[in-house]
Amino acid sequence: MRRARRTGWPVWTRLVGLVLVPLVGIVLVAVPSVRDRLEVVEGTETTEERVAALNALLDLRFSLTSEAESEETQMRSRAYGLTSEAASRLIGFDLEGRTVETRVEVDRMMDRAAVRSPDVAADVAALIARVRAEADSDEPSVAHAHLAYVKAIGRVGDGTTRVLDALASSATSPSGQARGLETATNRLVIAFDLVTAGQNQLDALFRLIVPGASVASGLGPARTDLITHRAVYDNAERELRRSGSAATDAELDALTARPDVQTFRGAVERVLASEGATTFRLDELAATFRAGIARTAYFRTLVDTAASEATAIAHLRRVEAVDRLRAEIAIIVAVVVASALAALLIAWSITRRLRRLAARAGQVSQGQLGGEPADERGPREVTVVARALNDTVANLRQIEQQASALARGDLNEAVLAVPVAGVLGESIHATVHGLSLAWREREELQQRLAHQANHDLLTALPNRKAAMEALELALGRAHRHGEAVAVLFIDLDGFKRPNDTYGHHVGDRILRICAERLGSTVRAGDALARLGGDEFVVITERLSSPRHAVELGQRIIEVLSEPLDVDGVVTRVGASVGVGMSLDGRATPLDLLRDADNAVHRAKKLGKGRVELFDEGARDELAAQAELERDLRVALERRDLHLHYQPVTDTMTGGVHGFEALCRWERDGVPVSPAAFIPVAEQSDLVNDIGRWALVEATTQLAAWNRDGRFDGAYVAVNVSGRHLLSSSLVADVEAALAASGLPARQLVIEITETVIVTDLLTAVAHLEAVRALGVRVALDDFGTGYTSIGQLWRLPIDVLKIDGSFVRHLETAHDHVIVELMIEVAHTLGLGLVAEGVETTTQHDTLKALHCDAIQGFLIARPQSPEQLTVNAGP
Repeated sequence: MRRARRTGWPVWTRLVGLVLVPLVGIVLVAVPSVRDRLEVVEGTETTEERVAALNALLDLRFSLTSEAESEETQMRSRAYGLTSEAASRLIGFDLEGRTVETRVEVDRMMDRAAVRSPDVAADVAALIARVRAEADSDEPSVAHAHLAYVKAIGRVGDGTTRVLDALASSATSPSGQARGLETATNRLVIAFDLVTAGQNQLDALFRLIVPGASVASGLGPARTDLITHRAVYDNAERELRRSGSAATDAELDALTARPDVQTFRGAVERVLASEGATTFRLDELAATFRAGIARTAYFRTLVDTAASEATAIAHLRRVEAVDRLRAEIAIIVAVVVASALAALLIAWSITRRLRRLAARAGQVSQGQLGGEPADERGPREVTVVARALNDTVANLRQIEQQASALARGDLNEAVLAVPVAGVLGESIHATVHGLSLAWREREELQQRLAHQANHDLLTALPNRKAAMEALELALGRAHRHGEAVAVLFIDLDGFKRPNDTYGHHVGDRILRICAERLGSTVRAGDALARLGGDEFVVITERLSSPRHAVELGQRIIEVLSEPLDVDGVVTRVGASVGVGMSLDGRATPLDLLRDADNAVHRAKKLGKGRVELFDEGARDELAAQAELERDLRVALERRDLHLHYQPVTDTMTGGVHGFEALCRWERDGVPVSPAAFIPVAEQSDLVNDIGRWALVEATTQLAAWNRDGRFDGAYVAVNVSGRHLLSSSLVADVEAALAASGLPARQLVIEITETVIVTDLLTAVAHLEAVRALGVRVALDDFGTGYTSIGQLWRLPIDVLKIDGSFVRHLETAHDHVIVELMIEVAHTLGLGLVAEGVETTTQHDTLKALHCDAIQGFLIARPQSPEQLTVNAGP
């Protein structure tokens, strides 16, 4: 019989009371206050920006007014018949110099205004250009210039008014309200009205006092404008005195007491007192001009003072809002922490009961099903768990096997698929699912951490550590296979300039673009990494020559030097490349990287944008090859190359079937082996030029023999390199040679090797079929030494097989005898012609004759000879 069950308040109700309720209070009270603070910060920042825009436009207006006054005074002086020097002496300063200075000042202020108010600056620029052109003309029109200046100043004034309206609106908005901010903004508006009225008053006065300089509308409108602007000016001055401080009144009193201002006011009074136009003396005009300049300078100071006051108040308001925002956030954090601590205290208060319950659960999990039942006192959750534990003891034997499977970590055990009835069974299945998910997440986390440890976060390329590991593996492979490894150290040129000019975010984008370009430039098997900063490294393997590494470096420089468009910013960087090379893989990774680093420093020192090879042996070899290629190119241009011809004769009769044309070169009188200069030519397009020359030379020689009646019906075989075969010009070169020589196409044979075909089978087959369509035959040279299988021969567009001399040389052995016999049978079966190369002995000749080989070629018949020395042995 169960004991009476006592239950208390659920734990979650206490936690809700201590954590959730304070959080709800924070949301209801603190969040709106925080939002208000953020609005104040945003509003004051907007006010500061508008004051800055206002300052820029006011400075432009003041400068433009000064330029107008200077330009018009100079034009009016010229109208009076005064020279520039006389006018300058009368006014008291260099009039032309001031005109130049005001133009420079206007241009500078235009640049500022273009940043703050680009629409106003663009509109005013055309007007300024027009009025300056008028002022600089031989016969300037004061009236036209005056109207243009007034229009330009008016455009700036319109833009200024718009900014002032927006500023006043933001100062009176809820987010912009602050102690003194609205007052300071109103004072700035009044000061601007005062400036505008004063300048308009000066403009109207100038139109009235200068004879012959009035606008087309006459003196009446100007007089009316003067009266209107005088009234606006007086009203603005009264408003400024009323809203300003004692310091403002003192400044206005000082302005009124100035002699030059008295002079200006006297001029205004004199004009208003007269009935018609008033004539001023030049000295009075000069004094009035100086007074206008002085007052303009004072107005600038007055407006700057008001603008500075508004900016300062807005800044203080923003600082105050930020401080209050920080304080409120601190209060929120304190409440949350206090609530969390209270929740922890409640959790600790039930820890003892939970420990007892855990001890009982531990006994049960160990199979100790006897003993006292679990204590069911405490919070409701503890009571429910204790009852559930007591109720499930009877079911634990059923899940013993499942517990054993979980303990072993065998999550795929079949017994786990059998659920246990009740809540406990569901919990076990949920636990299995959680373990599997946690295991998968752990593996994914390990993979991400491993990736981050070996990759650069900015470009996602392998980092220095991964690069050194890849280089060590590459050197190991190179050492085992006797291959070359090269390290290309890439250092960007001119990266600091855009990085410093446009910011680090643009620099980071440039680095990512460069990484993408490098990835698309290197080969698929090459390793690319970023060492740090603007330095990258490429590890490339299986190089047949240092020249290939240098060519890769040159391609990298070309790709990285292309223009970069980074979010609308167009810029350029370059690159310098240093190459460290190990020809046998015996170098250490550090040594090879150091060599490449030294090489890139040398490239930087020699002018940047270039490739430098550090390895001395490779450098010497490359230099020697370059020199040999240069001399070979000169020899081809000077026609110092020659063709020698080796006969191909019928095995049975000894008659001449044809000739193989072989290239020969004497360098400074010393013969150079074809094995030395042909590979150098094949590394560049020079081999195509040599092949083109050989086709013309050989076909021309055989055509000459045809005309002489020698070797009637014979053919000439010309070797074509792999580069020439795969080029698009091969067919055209063959057609051109046949057309130039007049040789029938059937008397020309193109010889290729097996390695050429396997390099690019589709292209090679297409070009060979096009050549055969002309009537030219194709011979497969060095058969048996390459990769062509006998089963592929019937699919290749060839007409003749040439057995390599290495097989003929050992015909005395049974093994090679069988191989050659098989080659002959295959050729006859496929209907191909057959030529055995390298025949040097009578035994070899007799064996080939017995095997029914079609033709032979070798020293037994004749060595390669020049056309003048060519003789052919009849054979044994």
